[in-house]
Amino acid sequence: MITPDKTVRTTCPYCGVGCQMNLNLKDGTIYAVEAPFDAAPNNGMLCVKGRFGTDYVNHPGRVKTPLIRTNRAEGRRAKPVWREASWDEALDLVADELVRVVQNQGGDAIATYASAKATNEDTYLFQKMVRALLGTNNVDHCARLCHAGSVTGLQLSLGTSAMSNSIAEMENLDVFIVTGSNTTETHPVISNFLKRAVRQNGAKLIVVDPRQIGMTNFATHWLRQKPGTDVAVFQAMAHVVVKEKLYDPDFIAQRTEGFSEYIESLEEYTPEWAEEASGVPAQQIREAARLYAGAERGAIFWGMGISQSTHGTDNTLTLVNLAMMCGHIGKAGTGLNPLRGQNNVQGCSDSGGLPNVFTAYQSVANPDIQQKFQDFWGVQLNPTPGLTATEMVDGAATGSIKAMFVLGENPMMSEPNQNHARHALEA
Repeated sequence: MITPDKTVRTTCPYCGVGCQMNLNLKDGTIYAVEAPFDAAPNNGMLCVKGRFGTDYVNHPGRVKTPLIRTNRAEGRRAKPVWREASWDEALDLVADELVRVVQNQGGDAIATYASAKATNEDTYLFQKMVRALLGTNNVDHCARLCHAGSVTGLQLSLGTSAMSNSIAEMENLDVFIVTGSNTTETHPVISNFLKRAVRQNGAKLIVVDPRQIGMTNFATHWLRQKPGTDVAVFQAMAHVVVKEKLYDPDFIAQRTEGFSEYIESLEEYTPEWAEEASGVPAQQIREAARLYAGAERGAIFWGMGISQSTHGTDNTLTLVNLAMMCGHIGKAGTGLNPLRGQNNVQGCSDSGGLPNVFTAYQSVANPDIQQKFQDFWGVQLNPTPGLTATEMVDGAATGSIKAMFVLGENPMMSEPNQNHARHALEA
């Protein structure tokens, strides 16, 4: 048995769960990874990536010193030639180049990417530097590309884009919906909690997904909609809730607005209409709606199959409306839960890694909020919202962006049009 020199507690860098793990170190090498049973949210569980995905730390190809490109004059299409440099030389070069761009073209000529794998403290300092020192709000990250539809829909309807359930609540659900998420593959630890709710506690699962994913093995209802018809299915479920008076009138009266106008808009969206549009039998839609509406603790979980759609915001709003009319939000075991793609997407957004808001989603265009941050940071701030991640790439292509500062992101992998991204960065 190997005795470790040291054990380090850290957070898994992969999916959006934020699992805790212990790294056992011997002679400067990670030789084993364990999941502590006393630490939330995973309580002893890790997926295969978390348990075995740390080999890159000691990989021979890992870059350990700063590198400076020596053939910049040949242009970005040329294969790069690198030389090692000291940290002082590299930092001085970066600082000098950023200052040059700010002095010649202004701060808005710089685009910056925050990181969904960095800590909240890292993100806060990064966006503060970008806004207060470089003078631009051009800071964004991959939430723009994965759960932007979710963020927009939740902000419009609830004023917050965070999950409303904790992972610890998942085992105690009565009924839950999983849609647009291959949970067993993309969030294995969360899927274990959800499967445990079904197997051990008798929860009922409704899967709304055209694919036969692993979660369908545990489902009471599996609604197989045609791709792109999510809104039709959930609007029809809402229609059933209204027609059969399954909604929560007290919750609606106390916690919502515009309900009478909303139910009028549902009139034509019958299960029969949805069956024709989506291919899901009307009777299945009715049964799923009754099951969800009648739950004591009902929750909805979704992934990028909902958000990465041309109507991702509409998809999210239909889920929010369904949850609110049934009163399934605001109490333990109920809620709306976008399953994030990286381990700190939520924290990066919360900390200000977005072009239109400061920390805690405070608008950069609001004069009172701007004044508050100016007083606190002691500098004049730019009141104009910055460029989004995709607009930054477009700006590089057109020449309005002269520099990019990328912290722990990979635009060449995450951008939706990689050929365009490559052409833009070469320019």
